[in-house]
Parts: sequence; structure tokens; C-alpha cells
Amino acid sequence: MRKITLLVLLLPVAFLVGDTLSITLSEAIEIALEKNETILSAEAKLSEKKAGIGVARSAFLPSVDIQGIYTRLGKIQSFEMEIPRYAMLPLQVYDAQTGDTIGYTDSVPMVVGADTMALEMGKRNNYVLRTTVKQTLFTGGKVLNGYKIAMLGYEIEEQNYKKITNDIKFKVTEIFYKTLAVQEAVNLIKESYSQMERHVGQVETLYKNGYVSKLDLLRAKVGLSNLRTQMIRTENGHKLAKDRLKMLLALDLDDEISFEEELEYVPYEITLEQATEIALEKRPEIHILKKTVDLTNKAINIEKAGFAPNVFAALNYDYKKPISFSDNNWGTDWNVTVGFTLPIFTGFSRLKKIAERKAQAKQVEYGLEQLEQGIKLEVRSAYINLTQEEEILKYQDENIKQAEEALRLADERYRNGFITNLEYMDTQLALLQARTEYISSLSNYLIAGAKLDAAMGE
Repeated sequence: MRKITLLVLLLPVAFLVGDTLSITLSEAIEIALEKNETILSAEAKLSEKKAGIGVARSAFLPSVDIQGIYTRLGKIQSFEMEIPRYAMLPLQVYDAQTGDTIGYTDSVPMVVGADTMALEMGKRNNYVLRTTVKQTLFTGGKVLNGYKIAMLGYEIEEQNYKKITNDIKFKVTEIFYKTLAVQEAVNLIKESYSQMERHVGQVETLYKNGYVSKLDLLRAKVGLSNLRTQMIRTENGHKLAKDRLKMLLALDLDDEISFEEELEYVPYEITLEQATEIALEKRPEIHILKKTVDLTNKAINIEKAGFAPNVFAALNYDYKKPISFSDNNWGTDWNVTVGFTLPIFTGFSRLKKIAERKAQAKQVEYGLEQLEQGIKLEVRSAYINLTQEEEILKYQDENIKQAEEALRLADERYRNGFITNLEYMDTQLALLQARTEYISSLSNYLIAGAKLDAAMGE
């Protein structure tokens, strides 16, 4: 695993010194993961997918609706019917033997005719307050597979969030190392500038005493001026590098930052085989495609469920007026419905959709194989680049030692008059170049290690 570290000079936490924010690499990464807009957008996307799980889960539960309806009828249907007309009349009483009338009874109701009346089938004003409860009983697995698809969608987004996080970590690490390298280059140039100033002072003294020509003095001053120009450009490059880091950390460009670390070499102890194995196990892209295959298979199951009926139940509970066509009062009523729907013929669209989903699953499977090969190549490339930068770094370290020894000898020989001023200046610039190349190589080595980490999904 990664063995490259940075030497911590002061406290291991970010803190403010005056108006300057002092940070380490780990703190810079933490700030980016908290404030970077790309990360925040990915977090919002993850929350969206998590909410989608709740939406899919709700399909298992009944739905409850409340409805209020007022209806005023412009015309009420009615039908006519005859009803008997009654009158109170006495009945005669007859003698059973003679048949003569012997008297009358008391008056009793008797039908004496018929009347016609219209019967209305309803009331002009109708009110209904209705509560409806609906429950899906059977869908052939569509609801269950829909829920599983929502879960897989969330898991895919989790892996995508991890990928974005790893990308941001690498970008912060890369810019952090580059900024440190430029900062160190500024320090080296300032040191060389101070040495060159002392040398120019020596040349002026020698010139006044007649030991060197004016040409040597002018060459020394021109060399100092050129070094000053290089120092200004490097300082501006350092400011721009810090600005790029501020943007990545979502800091204001006017904020001042400083670094609590400096570059340090520590061997990266891992083999290519180990790196490849870790990458194939941890890379989010592989997990995304594997879960996409599962998601596509669930979609195939949903299409197959289209051949099964959808069974449902519904309960309506009403509080209404009129309660019936003959009773114009408020009252309650209810009904229960159980039913199913089963498409018989859809133009073979379901079979075609199943074939479509299967083809999509095959595409993802082939894509997974290609991705694994691509990741192996990416890890191999990053590993070779790391090995290359390590070899260059070791060479640059030896080069600095030789350049430092050369400058020491040149300084002694120049003071004794054995070499020219131009030769001395060339030796000094060679040391500056060697030191600058070493810092650049060390930065490249650290970035190469971070890139290998990113290729492994770390």
C-alpha cells in the first residue's frame, strides 16, 4: 500500500496564523471533501437516490385518498305512477236469510278512484365525502423488482460518489505537491540569488583592485539580473498554483494559505501484481458495472411480470347526502372492490422489451470485461511511471551532490584565480538547475504514487 508521506513540520491540524490558513495535505483533502461543489453535487445525487428507495417502498403500502364532491342536477329523472284514492264509506249489512238491508256499519276506507304522481329518482343537491383505500395484492413481482432496482440505483450512486471522491483526492494531492514544488523552487532561487549577490560583491571588489575586467563584472551583474527575472516568474507561478488549489478547496482567492509540510521521499512498497489485484477489487467503476448488470436483470424480470395479472382491492367509505333517492338526509355508505387486469395482446411488445433488456445486459457484461482490461492497463502504466520517476529521482539526488561539490571547488578556484567568472557562474547555475530538477522529480514521483493510488481505487 501507499508508503509515500510528507514530513510534518509543525502541528498536524489546520490553523490560522493571523489571516493565513496553515494546512497539511490531509487537511486540504478534508476541506475539499467538505466544500468542493463537485462533491456537494454528488452528495445531493446520493440523497436523491436514497429518497427513490422510499418511493419504491411506498408501492408495497396501501394508498388512502379523501375526496369531496358536490353535484347539482339540472334535471332530475322521474317516472309517473298511479296511486289509489280512498274515501270513508259505511257498508250495508244484510240479513242472511232474506237478503234485506238491516243496517250500516261504521265508515271504513275504501278505494274510490286513482291519482297520478311523478316520483323523482334523486335530489337536486348531492354531497359526498369519500375515503378510498387501495391496495395492490399481486403484480407478478413488478413492485418487488422495482424496489430492488431502486436499491441497486442507490448502491450504484454510492460507488459513483466514491469515484468522484477519489478523483477529488487525487486532484488535491496533485496540485498540493506541485504547489509545494514551486514553493521550494522559489526558496532555491532566492538562495541562489543571495549567493549570486555575494559573488557579484566579490567581483566588484576584484574589479576595483584591478584583478578582473569590466567584462567579468558586467557578466556577473547580467547573471544576477537574469536570476532575478527567473525568481519573479517563479514567485508568480507559486501564486497561481496556490490559487488553483484554493479553487479546488472552494476557498476565496483572496484567502492566504501556507503549508505545514515539505516534500520527502519514502519508497513505495508494492508490486504490480498486488496493485492490479487491489484495483480489480476496489475500483468503483467495476462495482458500478456489476450492479448495472444486476439492475438490468431486475428490469428483465419486470418485463416478464407483464404476463401476470395485476390484482387489487379497494374500499370506499362515503358520508353523503342524500343517503338514498328517497331519503334526503346525511348518512354513511361503503363498498369493497376486488379486481384484476390482465393484458391479453400488446402487439408482442413485451417479448421485444424482454429481448431489448437482455441485449442491454449483454452490452454491460462486455463493457465490464473491457473495463477490467482497461484498469489493468491503467495500473500498469501508473506503476511503470512511478518506477521511472523513482529511478530519475535517485539520479537527480546524486547529481545534486556532484553539483554542490563542483560549486565548492569553483568558489575556491575562482578566489585563487584559476577559473574565470563565467565558469564560476555556470557552475552555480548548474547547481540551481540540479536542485530544481530534484524538486521537480520528487514532486513527479509523489504525484505518480498518488496516481497509482487512484488507479487502485484508494
